[in-house]
Amino acid sequence: MKKSICKVLLGTSAIVGFAVPASAQEAAKQDTAAIESGDIIVTARRTEERLQDVPVAITAFDSKALERSTIQELADVKSIASGLNFNSEGGKSTTNVSLRGIGQLPVGLTTPGVVAYFNNIAIPSLGSSIPTYDVANVQVLKGPQGTLFGKSTLGGAILVNTVQPDLFSFTGYLKGTYGRFDYRSIEGAINIPIVEDKIALRIAGQVRRQDPRIRSLDADFFALPEVQALGGLTDPNAGTYRSFDNVKNDSVRVSLTIKPAEGITNTTVGEYFKADELASGLYLFKADLAALQNTALYPLLGDASRAARAVQIANLAEAYAQAHPRGAFDGGINGGQAYRKSIAVVNTTDIELSDSFSIRNIFGYRKNTNQQSINTAAVPVLDPGGVANPFFGGLVTQPFITYYAEQRYVRDYIDNDFQVIYKGASGVDGLIGVYYSVDGPAGASGDQFTTFSSLGRIPPTTTHVKNRNLAIYSQFTVPLTDRLNFNVGGRYSWDRAEFCYNPGNTATFQSVGFSECKQNIADRVGTSTEFSDGFGRASVKDSYPTWTVGFDYKVTPNLMLYITSRRGVRPKNLNFPLFESAPVTCPSMAYSTACVDLRGYQTIKQERVTDVEIGEKLNFFLGGARGRLNIAAFYSKYENATQFLSNSGNFTFPRGTLDAPPSSLIINAADLNIYGVEIDASVSPDRNLTIGFNGAFTQTDIAKLLPVNTNAELGPNVGSFGAAQINKLTPTFSGTFSASWITPVHPADADLVVSGDLYMTADYGGQQGYQLQGYTLANGRIDLKGIAGTGLDLGFYVKNLFDVQYQAGVSVILPNAPYNSLYLGPPRTWGVEAKYSF
Repeated sequence: MKKSICKVLLGTSAIVGFAVPASAQEAAKQDTAAIESGDIIVTARRTEERLQDVPVAITAFDSKALERSTIQELADVKSIASGLNFNSEGGKSTTNVSLRGIGQLPVGLTTPGVVAYFNNIAIPSLGSSIPTYDVANVQVLKGPQGTLFGKSTLGGAILVNTVQPDLFSFTGYLKGTYGRFDYRSIEGAINIPIVEDKIALRIAGQVRRQDPRIRSLDADFFALPEVQALGGLTDPNAGTYRSFDNVKNDSVRVSLTIKPAEGITNTTVGEYFKADELASGLYLFKADLAALQNTALYPLLGDASRAARAVQIANLAEAYAQAHPRGAFDGGINGGQAYRKSIAVVNTTDIELSDSFSIRNIFGYRKNTNQQSINTAAVPVLDPGGVANPFFGGLVTQPFITYYAEQRYVRDYIDNDFQVIYKGASGVDGLIGVYYSVDGPAGASGDQFTTFSSLGRIPPTTTHVKNRNLAIYSQFTVPLTDRLNFNVGGRYSWDRAEFCYNPGNTATFQSVGFSECKQNIADRVGTSTEFSDGFGRASVKDSYPTWTVGFDYKVTPNLMLYITSRRGVRPKNLNFPLFESAPVTCPSMAYSTACVDLRGYQTIKQERVTDVEIGEKLNFFLGGARGRLNIAAFYSKYENATQFLSNSGNFTFPRGTLDAPPSSLIINAADLNIYGVEIDASVSPDRNLTIGFNGAFTQTDIAKLLPVNTNAELGPNVGSFGAAQINKLTPTFSGTFSASWITPVHPADADLVVSGDLYMTADYGGQQGYQLQGYTLANGRIDLKGIAGTGLDLGFYVKNLFDVQYQAGVSVILPNAPYNSLYLGPPRTWGVEAKYSF
């Protein structure tokens, strides 16, 4: 890999050398003709700048680029942004975004490794794949963003900026789409200058619907002769299941800009979004329950023959699922659920105090509701129940549950970012800011993980997490010469995280709110079961500096070289519940799979990334062609990288251990060295044709394996993670070739535009070292722009042109699990669009 990176650097250096003007006279001509039209404007340093002037690796897309690639929601951006991985993990709403080898574990409510910002306010990782209607641009900032933005992030940031009200023009658009699987979408926006140059209102909205893309396999499976031969086993509800992976969401956004006086601007953006959808169906990758036939299935099902039949059903289900990959087993969850709702307000106030000083305040409030239910194991019902089980005192069994997961979180997010901005006559620019955020419970919240149950689902826990962050920061650019700048920034943050946990209530089968959760714990202080009832609270504090320092040098107005180094931090966090009973503290120190000591794992250590990035940004001219070539090479030292340690196969807690981890622990597993090269190139041989490529080569090496089970306190089954078990989230290579051509023909007096992109990725992601398979996707579209000289456009698109079956995310992929399940990407879809702009 190191040799490959060297070759890429040498090759691109040769291109730079060829493209930079050879003579001073030629340089002077092209310097004065620096690209003006087509410049990409970004806000990576909290001010509007040309992409080519910002000394950091950024991939940016304006609204036209998003339309050319048929980007319908934020997760789609991964196919056009090199190195970005954005996929479901453990649920349709549970998104894992990774960049430069760093992401987030699909458990807990910690700060993501890559944070998405909506109009400069961080949005939660749960349900962060928001629709991209009426969006001005999307910017992917690569590397630690520990200074200028609200959350200190390890891998990068995604900035989503919506179209802001125009104080002068009455404009708008209306767009309708129809496509495969009965996809229907209607969206539009209207911009009204209420008082010219003073007040403007913009209203935008979208409604999207699509039928399920993954059908339920249960009814056909149980009708198979080989299944019927096992004794007439059936799932009586199989014919009523609703299938999976539909689209049903509604959005509206209202933006108001007020400019009461010269130098004062206030913009408020209010948004409502709701998605009431079925879960994404899971593909059954493996179902091997033979080893559990007598040890687990027999006592759970109450009959040896039923246990043997359940193993046979699992084997047949695995084969059937692999023969029908565009389907999924429901297993009794009736389509599952992926419900998301958010209400958000962002208010931005800018006041110019003088030619040099201005102040800005950004306030954000968001309330999010996420509710999910998933057939995590992806198997059908293995036993219909109805047996008086002698192992359970004669209790009658219910349909067997292999692994169901349910989750409900209702949370508030409040952010405020106050900045003093300085633009000096000498060229010194910078800002000083104070940032505060708090996110926490706003209703009953909790989850449940029902595994291997013949007596129905367990009641959901009550799980609340509250995070607070206060930070002061500054960043400045200091010109050392007319071409050389020194960039420096620093930030100091104070964080506090706390959780409140109550075990599932078998009487009410409901979670409770934050106040009641805390009161339930207070009521148990001093009782005989205080340390064994599973009720518990814990908190952790952390404080830390982050920084950025670097230089950029303008060789010519069209060529910039830069070097920068940054520090990003993810603060300490907590595993829950509070570990205090004998099975999870093991006072005897006779460690076994049933007696472990988890107290040393209650707190997750601080994670740190320190990187160095060198790069160049070039606008070039070759004959009549012009283009852009940006290259960045980086090295990141990632300390205390986390992974999760699953309960499955590692712990066997005695029945009634209420403070056992619900599903897994987050542990600090390794120190990593991550390095690579990223390329963002675009060339236009003429004004009608643009060809582009962006690619990322990323290598993750293990610098040190951290001691996971130093004193065998986790029992005999758990040792240190081996090198093969360490997650490598980002593929060694991913890239996109793209092209857009305005053809010379003009049917209906319109521009005929042909666009397409080819996305490729090597193996990536996974759990405990398992890598999802790489794949290649082709997307394309044809547009008629400005039909008959009007604002009418027509378009036709195809996504996943060759109907590739590819692995898009994981649910359970663990070597010692008896079942493995994952998400497959969408099949080929197509659609027609009509848009009228005025």
